[in-house]
Amino acid sequence: MNVNLSATGTWRIDNSDQQYYGDLYLNKDEGGIVLYIRIPNSGPIMSYLELPLTIPFITGSTANGAEITLVDCARISTESRIGSEEVFGYQAKFMLDGANFEKEEDISFSKMTISIPGIIQWGDVSNYVRPELEDRETLIGLKIIEPIEIYSCEDYTLSYDLTFSSPFEMMKEEINLKQTPYLVIEAHSVQKLEWFMQIANQIKRLIEIAMGFPLGFNSMVVESPEIYYEFEDDKKHIRPLEVLHAFKQNISKENNTKRMLKHDFLFNLSELRHANFPKWQEISTIMEPIIELYIDSLYNRKLSVNRHFLNMVQALETYHSRRIAYSLRDYKKRVEQLLEVRPEASRKQDEKFLLDGCRDFVTLRCRLADLLLADHSFIFHTGDFKFTEFPQIVANTRNYYTHYNQNQEHKALKGEELITAFHILRNILEFYLLKEFGFEEEFIHDRIRERISPIMTSNEIKKADKQKRYK
Repeated sequence: MNVNLSATGTWRIDNSDQQYYGDLYLNKDEGGIVLYIRIPNSGPIMSYLELPLTIPFITGSTANGAEITLVDCARISTESRIGSEEVFGYQAKFMLDGANFEKEEDISFSKMTISIPGIIQWGDVSNYVRPELEDRETLIGLKIIEPIEIYSCEDYTLSYDLTFSSPFEMMKEEINLKQTPYLVIEAHSVQKLEWFMQIANQIKRLIEIAMGFPLGFNSMVVESPEIYYEFEDDKKHIRPLEVLHAFKQNISKENNTKRMLKHDFLFNLSELRHANFPKWQEISTIMEPIIELYIDSLYNRKLSVNRHFLNMVQALETYHSRRIAYSLRDYKKRVEQLLEVRPEASRKQDEKFLLDGCRDFVTLRCRLADLLLADHSFIFHTGDFKFTEFPQIVANTRNYYTHYNQNQEHKALKGEELITAFHILRNILEFYLLKEFGFEEEFIHDRIRERISPIMTSNEIKKADKQKRYK
C-alpha cells in the first residue's frame, strides 16, 4: 500500500509530557495511516525499545493547527540515521480528525455511522422514486427514508440508513444523484471503537452471506456527548468526528452495479429483521471458518470447479462437526434419537443410511447423510442423483480430488455433474445457515426451494437439448 505525506507536526505518546516531531502519511482510499516519529540524535544508536512497540493512542497537532488522535498503533519500522536522527514508524488502526484526548478511556463514543458500499439492492429501499403515471412534470421523486431498525437490545440499537445527494448547481450538462447505505450503531453508554467494530463486522458478515460476496467498510463517523459545539445560546450541539480507519477492503465495484434478482439474495434487509441476531452473535466465531469457505466459493470466480466443490464439501463437514456432532460417540447418540421418532419399518434402513462406514470416526459420507436427511423436516433436491447414493458419490469425488488415486477416477464426478453437485451442496449449506440465523421454518423451506429452482430448470433444459440432438 502506498501512502503519501499528509501533515507534519508535534506528537505525544499516550498524551505524555514528552513531545516528538513527526510526519503523518495517509492513503485515504485504502485506509493507510502511518506516523514516522523523528528523534534528533548525533550520538550512539538509540535502543530499539526507546519507544514502545505498541501504543494505545498518539495525540498530535499539525503545523496548520489541526488536532489528530491516532488509535491502536503498532511499530512497523525502525531506522537509525547515524549522526542525524532515529525514525520510528507506526501504523494506526484509527485516525480521529479534529480532536485530542487526555486519557485512553476518554476515546469512547455513543454512536458510530459506517458505510458499506454495494448493499443498496440488499436494503431494497431508495430515497429516489418513480412519480405517479399521471405526473408528467416529475422525472424522479424524492421520498426520504427514515433509519430502519435491524436490532435493539439493552446495550445498543442497530439501524440501516440511506443518505442522498441533492444537486446544488442545476445549470450543468450532467447532474448526478447518489445515495449511500450506512449502518448506524447507537450505544446506550459510551463504548470503545473496537466495541463498535465488533458489531459492525458481525452485521457485515451477515450481509456478505446474504449477498454472496465480500464487502468492505468505507466512511466512518463517530459521536460523543463530550464532543460538541457550543454557540451563543449556550446549547450544546454534538460535533461528529470523521474517522479514517484501516478496515477498508479493496473490493471490486462490479457487484455494486450488477442487477440482482430476489433469489440472488439468501435474505434481504426486511427479512433479516425476522432473524435472531443475538443467536448469530453467540455463534459467529464458531461459524467463521464455514462462512469463509462459503463466501470464497461464491465470490471467487477464478477458482476451478473442483475447488468450488471441495470448498463446499469442507464447509459442510466442518459445520456438522462443530454444530451437530463432533465425535463418533456424539454422532451415535444423535442417530439413536433420530431413530426413536421413526416408524419401526424405516429404522433399519435409516440406521444403515446414517451409520454405514462409521467405525473409528464419523466419515464424510455419514456427516453428509445426516445433513441431507435434515431431521426428516425437509426434502432436498438432488437432481439425477439418487437421494441415498448422493453422500457416497460426494465422498468418493472428494477423496479422488484430494488424494488422487487413478483407480478411483471412475467414481469421481466431472463436468456438468460436478457443477450440479456443487449447487446441491451449496443449497444444503444455505439451509443450515438460515437455521443458525434463527429464521422461521416456513421461510427457510421457501427460500431454499427458490434458490435451487433456477439450477433445476437449467439442468432440465440442458437435458432436453441433449436428447433432442441425439434423436
